[in-house]
Amino acid sequence: MNLEQKYKILEGIARCVPENGAGEDEENLLQNFLPLRSYGKLADPKTFLITGGRGTGKTALFRMLTDCEGLKYILSEGDRKRYTHLKEARFVPGYAASGAWAKQFPISNLCTELLKKEGPEDLVCFWGGLACASVLTACAADKEMEALAEEYFPGELQKTLRERASEVFRWWDAMKNGKQNWEGFLDQADNLLNRRQKTLFLTYDELDKLCMAYDDLFAYIRGLLNFWYVRNNRFTNLKAKIFLRSDLYNARALQFADASKMRGYQLELKWNIQSFYRVLVKRIANSGVPEAAAYLKETPGLLQERQEEGLGYIPGDSETALRGLVGRMIGKYMGRTPKKGSSYPWVANHIQDGNGEGAPRSFLKCFSIAARQMLDNQEDMKSLEGDKLLLPSRLQGALTEVSFDRCMELTREEYPWIANLMQRMRGKTMLMREEEFLLYLSPEFWNEEERKTLPGKTSGEILDALCSLGIVMRTADNRINFPEIYLHGFGLKRKGGIKRPKETMV
Repeated sequence: MNLEQKYKILEGIARCVPENGAGEDEENLLQNFLPLRSYGKLADPKTFLITGGRGTGKTALFRMLTDCEGLKYILSEGDRKRYTHLKEARFVPGYAASGAWAKQFPISNLCTELLKKEGPEDLVCFWGGLACASVLTACAADKEMEALAEEYFPGELQKTLRERASEVFRWWDAMKNGKQNWEGFLDQADNLLNRRQKTLFLTYDELDKLCMAYDDLFAYIRGLLNFWYVRNNRFTNLKAKIFLRSDLYNARALQFADASKMRGYQLELKWNIQSFYRVLVKRIANSGVPEAAAYLKETPGLLQERQEEGLGYIPGDSETALRGLVGRMIGKYMGRTPKKGSSYPWVANHIQDGNGEGAPRSFLKCFSIAARQMLDNQEDMKSLEGDKLLLPSRLQGALTEVSFDRCMELTREEYPWIANLMQRMRGKTMLMREEEFLLYLSPEFWNEEERKTLPGKTSGEILDALCSLGIVMRTADNRINFPEIYLHGFGLKRKGGIKRPKETMV
């Protein structure tokens, strides 16, 4: 393989992540999307809660369902035969905070204002109102559904729900005082769908953006889970898919009464090392660089023989083929000897958080950044032997950049309060005694407005939240450590080091 070919293949690897790395902004959604076997559970109408950490593909799945013909590209051929009734299924947004659908739903400051005036127990009417609005919008040209709406929502209310659902105070009183009406409408809408043998799924995403204050989120999320927990078995053809961050679902503040019974209705999005490499292979193969696809095809069993409509190239299931690719692309070890570790599990192990979980977004970014660095360094390119494309040192350097990106994403989007903590922690050395670390978590370090966004009212509660998020981890001897995916981004040093949790991706 000549140097020019290597440059072109590395361009394909560099393209495997959009510049901002966010799945929700990807233009080539279908070609970038990898259907996992576990997604088959999405076809089960009983499954209405889908949880996962940041970057595990929740929003990509939401977009696939609502924008790309539902389950068509998500299910395997076997699952499609098993769930034939879902050919007539539609997935419409029940809530979204960004994108084309966002203006159909109330903005966060209105949700915060509503909670100041109403009790959390009344939020069932909020979700009932939005459910009615979503059904009416989805069935706007349906005469029978329109007749039902006229029966239950007299006057201007039907039009308000269909056209101005985002203006919650226009319809709130009618929903709160007319619970029997909206309950009756949803019952009859479900009956109508059942007679037609069609299923309508209301699909929810970005629930962490519902309110301005962190604490207020839980009243709304609890209300939504209760709403569908009660109605999931009642309705036969009006169903839900709720995408929710794992840390919010597991937070003590949620206090969801029936959480112990949710396992039968829940899908947890988890990725293993084989899935990480399969999505990397899919991205490279569909990057639009012919030389990259040709390079992959030289490893037997790495790609399926034919491309799938819409999805493009699909990787095979052979772990032997994946290991062969890594050995060819990087080398068997992360150095000249086994001392530096095996290349195949290295990236997956080093992007794990404190809970032992990794995100495909971080995995892909490691390879994308390493490829860009190789392209920018002529000496590195000349030093490549045989068919190798990436130097181990470039992957190691990319991990540091991914850590910075991960922390910036946290502070810019979901957890702005972490920026304050990062400033205080910069330059500190890990591991640290828990009692010392708790001193840095005193709520007094945040101003009054920032305290509203904190995930706890005490240092201990904030520490519990950081552990739940996988940002920090407790050791057996009551010390605090940061996993590598956050260590560099926080500007921390590590003295000695300890074994990372659940380093089992081999």
